[in-house]
Amino acid sequence: MTIIKKLQDIFKKNNYVDSQVIYKNAASKYSITAECTMELSGQTEEKKKEINDYLNKLIKKYIETPEKLIQYMRLKGSKIYEINNADNILALFNEEEGFITPQKGLKAIFLTFLLSTLGEGRAKVNYSMPEIFVFNKKNTEIYTIARALHKYYGFINNFPGFDSKSQAIFKKIYGKKNLKNTNERLNNLPLKDVIACRSALARDLDSINFTLKLSLEYEQSKKALKKLITDKNANI
Repeated sequence: MTIIKKLQDIFKKNNYVDSQVIYKNAASKYSITAECTMELSGQTEEKKKEINDYLNKLIKKYIETPEKLIQYMRLKGSKIYEINNADNILALFNEEEGFITPQKGLKAIFLTFLLSTLGEGRAKVNYSMPEIFVFNKKNTEIYTIARALHKYYGFINNFPGFDSKSQAIFKKIYGKKNLKNTNERLNNLPLKDVIACRSALARDLDSINFTLKLSLEYEQSKKALKKLITDKNANI
């Protein structure tokens, strides 16, 4: 299954609560609707556009050579590990291939042990794990990397939803092991946890929307180029 198909399936499988919550902090104010769209304002919205523009150019540069983009990320200091069957293995930890936020405790110990055993990058078993990228060792799709980078830049810019509490609640509710009865579990949470969960969900959907838009633009440009070449050859 391609990454685009996986992203489309997320929309089909998840049923979202019919509610709206509003959150404010020093930098921004946003609301999350029943459709899980998110309205950001102020400094956060400006930064979001800046990130999207930057990543759009960066990923298109490497769109035919994802392995070179991974090399570029390593040169920039990103901690990247490549393992076989990454998505299936990470699902055991309620994670997915791509960007993983910092972890502590038993989850960090198990993840770092796994990466030290299976991965390339010499991970050290530790009680605390910084943010990392984990990709499939063979044939990593450019759109998987694109989505991971979008999350990463949201994280390092302190976008709402990437704090450890929001991420933990989100993965507990919407993780791959918990795709059934999400509404019931979400309804049983206190309001502050609902806000945290929906905040993380909105960030996840941001990364999906960015990746889908990027893929559609690229596929349309390929079709346009193919048609241009076909028309040119027909006129010769």
